[in-house]
Amino acid sequence: MKKNTKVSRDEAIVVNDYKNNNALGAYNRLRDNILYFSLDGNNRVIQIESSIAGEGKTTLASNLAVSLQQANKKVVIMDLDFRKSRTHRPFKVENIDGLTDYLIDKVSYEKLIKKTEYNVDLINSGSPVQNTTSIFTSDKFKNLIKQLKGTYDYVILDCPPVLAVSDYIHIGQASDCCLFAVAHGKTKKSQVKEAIHELRKNNINIIGSVYTFYNVKKDQKDYGYGHGYYDK
Repeated sequence: MKKNTKVSRDEAIVVNDYKNNNALGAYNRLRDNILYFSLDGNNRVIQIESSIAGEGKTTLASNLAVSLQQANKKVVIMDLDFRKSRTHRPFKVENIDGLTDYLIDKVSYEKLIKKTEYNVDLINSGSPVQNTTSIFTSDKFKNLIKQLKGTYDYVILDCPPVLAVSDYIHIGQASDCCLFAVAHGKTKKSQVKEAIHELRKNNINIIGSVYTFYNVKKDQKDYGYGHGYYDK
């Protein structure tokens, strides 16, 4: 079986590239904010969301996970976007024996957890599935989140876009908080407002937003930490 581990420029782990000062500084600030928000032991299961596809959620989730690990935190990242699974790519892991396989008892917990070269553990999405609601509402998924929360300092959930599917509603019942990505020059203000409205309507705890694809220099894509298009 051919491995699908190709990594594009926009899916790479950049926080270990100390020559990329802009990306490193931005993620360090984001990490420090996350650490602050979890000082009381809460906000450790983090749901990464955006309005639409292509806003850099996987890059954001992956680099945040590695940045937290660099702060000596034990981190696991889970791919919950079953329609467009990508989280395995930046970590160069094959997308087999994943979450969907674990939930139907085809894979053990020990085999589910993948070790990566960045010292961040990974749970890839696994085999294709049609009914995602049955996954997120299952007792086994909820118990898995509880088990991970008891084992890791942070559980990062790479989720599908809010305006694409309603998975965020069920994921939000298992997460502690939500970090919202907004793509610079791509996402419309109306899309951001609608997505934020849907998250809040379902009582999902939004702790902040991240401005992605912010160009700090010509021909250089970077990630900037900033405010969203909404007022709290």
